[in-house]
Amino acid sequence: MRIAKCLLVPLAGLVAASNTTEVDVGEDGLTYSPDTLHLSAGDKVEFHFYPGNHSVVQAAFDSPCHPKNDTSIFSGFIATTSNENESSTVFTVTINDTDPIWFYCGQTGHCQAGMVGVINPP
Repeated sequence: MRIAKCLLVPLAGLVAASNTTEVDVGEDGLTYSPDTLHLSAGDKVEFHFYPGNHSVVQAAFDSPCHPKNDTSIFSGFIATTSNENESSTVFTVTINDTDPIWFYCGQTGHCQAGMVGVINPP
């Protein structure tokens, strides 16, 4: 008969590993790819901007295509002329909790054309 040995580690000593998810912004036109993400607290999202002039703006579900508030996520407008591999074309957001985060492109007409996304949809 074999007996398994176990090592007990106090939970306070553990640090959850975070994941990083990449979202392509404008690679295939007026899109975020992927446009729906399921993430945990502590995870990061890297928005990689492709040629064009796009942004990432947090919105409220009941008020799409409008900024949520002054403390929302806002990348600013990023006018990229080369491939996404340049560090200046990446905007990173750390997820604080699992509440839904709705986002869109603030460039005129882009949100209305469907350039929207969500992190942790209900």
